[in-house]
Order: sequence, then structure tokens, then C-alpha cells
Amino acid sequence: MDEETVNQLQDEIKVIKERLRAIEKEQRLIREDILSGSPVGRMKKRILENPPEKINDKKERIKSQIKIEI
Repeated sequence: MDEETVNQLQDEIKVIKERLRAIEKEQRLIREDILSGSPVGRMKKRILENPPEKINDKKERIKSQIKIEI
């Protein structure tokens, strides 16, 4: 393998690790919500705490990273 391929693979692994950390964090929060006894209320509160600007930025970043090939 050449150096460019190795760098590309390292970048892809980094992105995958970041996504995995985000999923694990969300999973922990959901687990806490469920164990609290009032999961729906806590989930709604968390969603409302994130400003819409951040949500839109995250959506755009995800869209730019996801590639759909047919």
C-alpha cells in the first residue's frame, strides 16, 4: 500500500471512532433516561437543550460525510 492509501484509511478510521464515541455517549444517556423512571421527559429535555443551530450544523456535517452510491 502506498502512503496516500494509508493516510486515507487512517482518516476513515478516525471518523468511524468519532461516530462510535458519539453513539456510545447517546446510548449511555438513553440508558440513564430509562433507568430514571421518566425516560420520555428526560429525552425531551435533552433535545430541547440543544439549540437548533447546533442540530442543523450536525445534520449538515453528517450529510457531507455520508456518501450514497448506487
